Amino acid sequence: MSHAFWNWSLEAYDRAAVHDSVLRLQDRYGLNVNVCLWCAWLASEGRLAEPLLGEAMEKLTPWCREITQSIRTIRRRLKDFPDSGRLYKSVLACELEAEKAEQDILFGIASQAPAAPATPETALRSLEAYARLAGASVDFAGFVKAVFLTGK
Repeated sequence: MSHAFWNWSLEAYDRAAVHDSVLRLQDRYGLNVNVCLWCAWLASEGRLAEPLLGEAMEKLTPWCREITQSIRTIRRRLKDFPDSGRLYKSVLACELEAEKAEQDILFGIASQAPAAPATPETALRSLEAYARLAGASVDFAGFVKAVFLTGK
């Protein structure tokens, strides 16, 4: 079943600037695409993800590590096999379902997020807190700009 976060994410991710910047955060810094999108979505809704990040990571990490990342690794390896077209598409669909499960977890705790200004700065505050939790030093300016200032 879809929900507001999923629908918002699909729309945002469909914009090339958002897609490219969030995948760069995943590939370069090991950040979770869904957590980045969740921080931005909550901010766009006038809520702050920062106080919920510990709980979010506690709930997401086992699923992400054991399921989503494993499926992603297989999908990426399949690209090296020229006759893997149908299997690649099937694994890609499984990866999308795993990502949806992550979003369901995040959506489930989103109602606890406190009110905050619906601004890019609110998103940046949560994203920077997430990076600190992840032990990464990240410039989120491109991602925040892509989400809040382009293609709306």
